Amino acid sequence: MNLLEVQFSANPFVFQLVGHLLIAAFSVWVLLRKRPLTDGVFIVILVALTAYMRLPAFLFNHELDPDESQMLAQGLTLSINPVVYRSIDPTTGGPLTSYLLSGFAHLGFTLDFHLAHILSWVLTILGLLIGYFTAKALNLAATAQWALLPFISFISLAQYPDFIIFYSEITSILVLNASVYLLAHWNQKKGFQASELVIFGILLGMIPLCKLQALPMAFVIGVYACAQLFLYQRSKLLSHFLYLTLGFVGLWAVWCLFLAKNDVLDDFYTYYIEANLAYKDNLAGSVVKRSKFVNFFRLPWVIINKGCGFEWLLYPFMLLSLVAGLVIIIKKRIRNGISLDAYFWVMLGGYLLMANLAISRTGSFYEHYFHYLFLPFLLLFSLFLKHLPSQSKWVMVSTQLAFFVLFISNTVHNRPTNKFTSTPRPTDVIRAKIAHQILQYGKSGQYLAVWGWSCDLYVATQMPQGVNENHTTRSGLYHSYQKHYYQRYLRDLKRNQPAIFVDAVTPRTIWMDNPKKYGHHNYPELAEFIAQNYLLRAEVEGVKIYAHK
Repeated sequence: MNLLEVQFSANPFVFQLVGHLLIAAFSVWVLLRKRPLTDGVFIVILVALTAYMRLPAFLFNHELDPDESQMLAQGLTLSINPVVYRSIDPTTGGPLTSYLLSGFAHLGFTLDFHLAHILSWVLTILGLLIGYFTAKALNLAATAQWALLPFISFISLAQYPDFIIFYSEITSILVLNASVYLLAHWNQKKGFQASELVIFGILLGMIPLCKLQALPMAFVIGVYACAQLFLYQRSKLLSHFLYLTLGFVGLWAVWCLFLAKNDVLDDFYTYYIEANLAYKDNLAGSVVKRSKFVNFFRLPWVIINKGCGFEWLLYPFMLLSLVAGLVIIIKKRIRNGISLDAYFWVMLGGYLLMANLAISRTGSFYEHYFHYLFLPFLLLFSLFLKHLPSQSKWVMVSTQLAFFVLFISNTVHNRPTNKFTSTPRPTDVIRAKIAHQILQYGKSGQYLAVWGWSCDLYVATQMPQGVNENHTTRSGLYHSYQKHYYQRYLRDLKRNQPAIFVDAVTPRTIWMDNPKKYGHHNYPELAEFIAQNYLLRAEVEGVKIYAHK
């Protein structure tokens, strides 16, 4: 049987019930055991359970969020023209994420939504496993598997698209987790190897190239690494610091030389550093303006109010945090001061606060930002369970229990329990019609330029970007850097001469949803270039398709 021919309805009751029962049985088995499972057995079962429940999403070859189309298009384009800021602008996502996807294209994978949803699962699991081995490095092996159970349930059972898509934070989370693992390793070893310090420096340098949003956590990690250099093997402080610096500076030297050689170093600074900060301030959408201080303290309420499923990780975390705090106060565990080992947990507390800042700073609170909380939640779960009464471990099944109650309730009330059905949605049918029409005048591998936020057309046609900015909100909407983006868009068109130009501004378009205001004809230089070099060939559902003369 071809796996791609498996069909899923909106209510695959038996399939989902089997998954719930298997996860429940596994959770109870792990909690009742006197000793943890071997790593191999535990990981194999974890992978099998989560893959089984994610199967509908794996087979769902349609866009779940505009961000994943944006990144897939960037990866596709880099696989043809590998110079970032000449071929693509990764915007806030970070260039290394786009390069990761281009690597899969070079390996022969088609950059479609099948791959995006599978890769999201693989990298999310990998990040959690790094967290698991970090807990073991901190002498929390007895509770690390218990602590992972809520995440197994969440990854398996969450239906909210932001936890299924290939999200832009994914590479930064992997690098952050690997960096924290090294900190935990040094925390127990009380010493360093030169190679480890160089690797750590490289990882620290990679973080801003993965996602600028991760810089607050990178700062905490970097400060604690320097503190460890001072606390452990102080006699070698200078040499160890030089090794760490070598990794960090070496990575950035190579990166800047690559950009300078291709004459895009200024573009990197302008568009990735300066313009992204201005973009966040000027194009925050319909977000209610509140101070960053207020947003910082609103995060728990926002998570609960959103009802996206992440609250079922937050509730057990809040409960165990409260109980652990009471135990510390009652037993006065810290009356004799803080040991060197405990400084790691001080760092992790700072990491959690910085993750809160990274999520809440702009006030948008996008759900996929919540992935930044996975690592601190996992490690603190492991710590709390070690020091609390053994009965507290049963809190770890509350996440699955909540999802199971929701599953039964939706089934009884005949509400959908699976958002990733095999039947295309109306919007998917429209996209397919538009892509089919585009391929009547162009072909995969030729350059495509889209005006308006419709990056799914690049993915559907497998046509690389003929312009740096693939969703054009920065070129089309007013903000302090609009002129820079718009002029670059025009330069890209003139340089690459895309085979197809698409005006995708319709009432369905994100942000640029008014053709009378944002259609390409409202921008004189752009309208003149298109009129001189392209012919209107078709119009599908309000989307205008132009072919090069």
